[in-house]
Amino acid sequence: MVEVESRTPPSATTVKDDHQFTVVVDEAETVIHEGVLRCNGGTITVVSPGVLAVDRLQHVVVRGGGSGDVSFTRCGFVTAEACGAASFHRCNAVRADGVREVAVRRCRSADVERASAVAIRRCKGVARVRGAGKLRVGRCLEADVGGCADVAVGRCRVARADWCGALGIDRCGTADVSRCGAVCVARCRAATVSGCDSVAVRRGKVNVIEQQPVCQEKSMYDHAEPVYAVPLEIVSM
Repeated sequence: MVEVESRTPPSATTVKDDHQFTVVVDEAETVIHEGVLRCNGGTITVVSPGVLAVDRLQHVVVRGGGSGDVSFTRCGFVTAEACGAASFHRCNAVRADGVREVAVRRCRSADVERASAVAIRRCKGVARVRGAGKLRVGRCLEADVGGCADVAVGRCRVARADWCGALGIDRCGTADVSRCGAVCVARCRAATVSGCDSVAVRRGKVNVIEQQPVCQEKSMYDHAEPVYAVPLEIVSM
């Protein structure tokens, strides 16, 4: 049962696209630009034009049409699509796609794709990010990152990164890094780095796997040599 409570009288003027949201609750789609929508013990509130707050809903999808800000608090499985900014606090599984700025705090898991700036802290499960500009992940169980430009991961039990630009990993249990640009690893228990432009290690042990040079001419009797992981340890003074 969905109940819409309007805070202001209906207006005859056209509502701007960045001031309205499309909300999907229990497979029912509703367009909202003002007032409060109540359903299943939770609320969806238009705080101000273009700003939406979602509280205590189990399953909800919010589409912003390319702009608009939305916040989720104490929700279950939630998704934000095509919004200007989305924040998630104390939710279960959260997902963001095509959101410019994403902030996640104290959620069970996070899945983010195509974002400009992402900050994720204290996820109990996996924080997965694909295609972000600036990314900061801290104190999560597992960080899985791919196709991001500027990445910093700290205090995670497991960290994986592939096809990233500048990457910094600090105080993680294990790290697996491949095909990145400039990589800096600090105080990790075990890390493997392969196919990266440069690797800097501070107070840790890292296995660096060097790629074989590409041969232009090769005899039919030649066989490829195996690539071994070379342990590298650099201790700062």
